[in-house]
Amino acid sequence: MQSTPPPTASFTRGLLINFVAPLALLAAAVSVFMALGTVEPPKRPDPDMSRNGRLQALSPIRIEPIKLLDPTETPLFLSVDGTVVPFEEANVAAEVSGRIISKSEKCEAGGFVKQGEILMKIDPEDYQLEVQRLSQQKDQEYQRLQELDQEMLNSQKLIDVAQQDVKIQEREIRRLESLPSGFASRTEIDQANRALLAATQQLVSLENQLKIQRKQRTRIESAEKLAATQLQAAEVNLRRTHVRAPIDGIVVTEQVDVNTFVTRGSPLVTIENTSKVEVSTSLRMDQLYWILDQVDIEETKTSVGYDLPETDAIIEFEVSGRHGMTHQWNGKLLSYDGIGLDPKTRTVPVRVIVDRPSEFIHQGESSIPSHSTTPLVRGMFVRVRLMIHPKTQLYVIPTKALQPGNRIYEFTPDDSVLDVAASEEEIFNPPLEPSVDESFDPVDWIAGRVQIRNEVIPVNSLSLGNLNAKSHSMHSDNEHTSQTTSFTGRDFWVCEVAGFNGEGDRFVVTSPLGTVSEASFPARADNSTTPSPQISEPLDSSDQVSIRQTRSSVKAGGKS
Repeated sequence: MQSTPPPTASFTRGLLINFVAPLALLAAAVSVFMALGTVEPPKRPDPDMSRNGRLQALSPIRIEPIKLLDPTETPLFLSVDGTVVPFEEANVAAEVSGRIISKSEKCEAGGFVKQGEILMKIDPEDYQLEVQRLSQQKDQEYQRLQELDQEMLNSQKLIDVAQQDVKIQEREIRRLESLPSGFASRTEIDQANRALLAATQQLVSLENQLKIQRKQRTRIESAEKLAATQLQAAEVNLRRTHVRAPIDGIVVTEQVDVNTFVTRGSPLVTIENTSKVEVSTSLRMDQLYWILDQVDIEETKTSVGYDLPETDAIIEFEVSGRHGMTHQWNGKLLSYDGIGLDPKTRTVPVRVIVDRPSEFIHQGESSIPSHSTTPLVRGMFVRVRLMIHPKTQLYVIPTKALQPGNRIYEFTPDDSVLDVAASEEEIFNPPLEPSVDESFDPVDWIAGRVQIRNEVIPVNSLSLGNLNAKSHSMHSDNEHTSQTTSFTGRDFWVCEVAGFNGEGDRFVVTSPLGTVSEASFPARADNSTTPSPQISEPLDSSDQVSIRQTRSSVKAGGKS
């Protein structure tokens, strides 16, 4: 029979496993923890409340200058596309019917003709015969008129004789009636009265005949004038058998040849005036705004608001296959091309005239005759750069400074932000950390405030050229040291900024700032990145700084 352990030993073993062992482990852990001890954090040093320390505590930013664009010295270039069209085009048609009997050698497509030069001749035989017939008819009417004048002269003489006869008969009757009774019989008196009546009748008849002759003369005069008019028309038709060039220009097309019979109105040749050319282009309404917003606009009572200010322009044509070779011509924007907006593009058509299409601008020099390229001719696709002098104050702003939502961060130097009493709660809360950047040099930084400008209107499709710049090294005492800096090749926006008066130096933040919730906040600007452009030279199209061309303004939430 197997023996069982005593109940006291089993109880003791369970007690050791369930209570004593955990307590021992806990005691061991406490002993290890006490042996390790406690670690106290290092004491936070006192903040550096010196001027340099407060300056280093500000958020660092990079700034660049904002410069007022001088409208009297530096024009803006409004760039639009256009197509060259004829300034004047003459469609020469036959003014009389007939057969072409000769044609000038110059009357071929591409030939240059001068005004008044004979292009072709129409058979003049029929028109010569008509001139001869009407000339003879006119001579006949003239002879009839001379004959009638002689008849009228004779009638007038007969009237004079008849009037004398009437006077004689009247005196005879008075003489007979004055005799005493019995000296003149009644029969003699009646015979004298009958003689007076016959003389009076003869006089009236001659007077009526003269009146009829005068009316005949008026009719013959009209017939003579009609014959003369018809003769003039025949002579005009005879001259029209010689087809002449109405203008100086190039023959574009010619539709007839020798021995071709043409009728009145048949097209013969088309001639284009090459002394001037016209560039057809269109402007958006926002572009038209800058054309109208110029200092030289003078409204007159006759214009009634439908005139455009005369604006200088540069016409550019890129020669294909010549590695970007571009030729330029001087032109002028003169007027609207019609009235109203194009219903398809919703743009305003305008006319740009080039007075000398055969002379182009070469590398910024004066106009010279075109030898290395063709003059401006119809069909060329060109770029028109309108030189605008706006009266609205515009500002040159770096592209990187334009923030989403059409706003900028303007930096204003202000040492008062380092005043502890004024800005302790604003800047130095929580307390400042001690300066650990040994390379920090206070001379390289300037303290100031950043203010958000929301009312910024970028001027699209405008380019600015020839930016000769100077940079200002800013110090806390607001003194500036100038040195030459080149802005060539950098991108800018030309903007209209509400609230700017164009006085004093202004700077804009170009470094990223992240989310900005306050209207203004203090910061320190890198003093080595504050160039100030001096825009004082006239714009040279060969040295332009292109502003990024966009068709719409920078939208809120987008990237500039």
